[in-house]
Amino acid sequence: MISIAAGGFFGAIARYVFYLAAESRSQHPKWATWAVNSLGSFLIGWLLGSGSSSAFWLTGFLGAFTTFSTMALDAVKDMEDEKCLRALAYLSATLISGILLFSLGYVFL
Repeated sequence: MISIAAGGFFGAIARYVFYLAAESRSQHPKWATWAVNSLGSFLIGWLLGSGSSSAFWLTGFLGAFTTFSTMALDAVKDMEDEKCLRALAYLSATLISGILLFSLGYVFL
């Protein structure tokens, strides 16, 4: 339990730092969330593909690093602004990149 909590602590900090860096390079903050989730998917695939079952990294760090709730909030904000097509494109891009990058990390590395 302590290793998961420690991993979550560091994962949340890493997400915040990564998010700030990505957000500063984009006019669309939701793409920072997309980048965090895509990178996290790749890393989870890579760790599982390499045989790691580390609770610190998988559940703690990467569980806190990736963020489903922020992705959902970004999509709902677009829908409230009547930008449903953009919300659908964002959700689709996130899901597709997450599955592809997880698979890439799992199979090829």
